[in-house]
Amino acid sequence: MLSLPSTDQDLRCPGFCDCRFPSCIDIANHKRNIPDLVTCCCGEDSGNGLQWQWHQAEESDAQVIGRDIVFHPTYSQGTAIVRGEQPLQQDKVHFWEMRVITVLAGTDVMFGIGTGSVNLEQFKFHFVSALGTNAQSWGYSYNGKIQHCGDQLPYGQKFSQGCLVGIYLDRTRGHLEFFLNRRSLGVAYTNIPTDPHVKIYPMVCSTAARSVIRLINSTSQPATLQLRAFESLAKQPQKLDELRQMPGLKSIMQSYWFLAPPVRYSRCSTNLDLDLGDEAVLSSSKLRLGRKQKYRETDDVSIDEDLYANAHKIPVRRNDSGDEEYASSIHEFCDEYFYNLL
Repeated sequence: MLSLPSTDQDLRCPGFCDCRFPSCIDIANHKRNIPDLVTCCCGEDSGNGLQWQWHQAEESDAQVIGRDIVFHPTYSQGTAIVRGEQPLQQDKVHFWEMRVITVLAGTDVMFGIGTGSVNLEQFKFHFVSALGTNAQSWGYSYNGKIQHCGDQLPYGQKFSQGCLVGIYLDRTRGHLEFFLNRRSLGVAYTNIPTDPHVKIYPMVCSTAARSVIRLINSTSQPATLQLRAFESLAKQPQKLDELRQMPGLKSIMQSYWFLAPPVRYSRCSTNLDLDLGDEAVLSSSKLRLGRKQKYRETDDVSIDEDLYANAHKIPVRRNDSGDEEYASSIHEFCDEYFYNLL
């Protein structure tokens, strides 16, 4: 029996959830705000809200309506670029997620970052893959490719309506990583400027008329020892689950939710064989090896095995006389544990 060839639609990653999204006919017949057609809020309860939103440029052919960007509201005659309202600080890590509200089509729709030198109006009358055309921006396309300095490389699966696109930017290390339906696609670039004088903004661009992108989560956290410890723990789901059961850690765990984001609704076939540890924040193979060697488990595994039984009864250090000392608070206990982990 002959099998039919796969269509482009078959090769696209399915949406994050089973919620209904507007069809092209719905959008064509809708005379009011397109975002009003979508009630899906799946995944929006995972993060800490929005720490920044989109910037509305006066001359842009894109309309910002709250969390939503409506590109080319009437018809498209080129490429519109929208950036965040504030730069992403150099001493922090940043994670944000966007939901694709409409079917993506046309020359390109891209998600990424750019410096303050990016001319948002440069391609207003040209249909191009705008993010990553030069050294001032980095982009991830709905066709599954990434681009920087005009070089396009295969990176992930094609995606469209209903998908969640996540971006993880570590400005202290200069690493940029993309997520699709909350599954890491691996570090895409390691050449993001770490100079605090270089302003970096989140950006989205589209050539498609009446295409809509919604910002659902945006968070920034200082690159502290605590965060680095959680990065390491994110690769150990069992340890994370145990930490979640400890009193006093709920707010801390919520602050770092993006290091192991829940994937309740994901059906993407790209990484079906990965567990939660693989889906967390991944680095390049070289860095993973270095971390594995640096953060290898100690011979005294009883620390990890007994740690969660009763935090206040576990010695965290020895004094000059060799006597055991105990944590006076849950925060001191956490600090000592994270230090020992690293």
